[in-house]
Amino acid sequence: MPTPWSIDRFYWEPDSSRFSFLYNQRGHQIMRLLSMDAQTGNLSTIIEETPSTFFDYANKTFIHRVANTQQIIWMSERSGYNHLYLYDGASGSLLNPVTSGNWVVRSVDKVDDEAGIIHFRALGIYPDQDPYFVHFGRVRLDGSGLVWLTSANGTHDVTLSPSGDYVLDTYSRADLPPVT
Repeated sequence: MPTPWSIDRFYWEPDSSRFSFLYNQRGHQIMRLLSMDAQTGNLSTIIEETPSTFFDYANKTFIHRVANTQQIIWMSERSGYNHLYLYDGASGSLLNPVTSGNWVVRSVDKVDDEAGIIHFRALGIYPDQDPYFVHFGRVRLDGSGLVWLTSANGTHDVTLSPSGDYVLDTYSRADLPPVT
């Protein structure tokens, strides 16, 4: 691969047959998740992003391998909004968008592999609120069951209980002291 900016996030398959890594090409216009066969050294592309401007590798890179599956959760701005996508890690096929809409995923807080649920932070959820207010949601890996866990007008900071069944929410804004 020519002119890498970075090569990181190395991951060995449980059977040690191959490993994968994130390749960010200099110029940040190509981001690939590559896989190398441990016996032959053959390199293949699992996921590739080639945005028309650049890939925001500093703030919008998320890769999660779902335990006991070949599935990979990948973050991308390909729709014009930052969202999550589920891929087949063996074939590189897109299985489904996990999130979608006229809002953005800011970050992922927790992936419950066993339950198949992602807890995440998002911006631009409520049209009557400042689009930079942070809200929290959860969704199933297949993209169903989207639930917004916060709705009050402000930026939210939540703490999930270890089970994920409960949320402690504190929100505020410039003209409102913190409310829990």
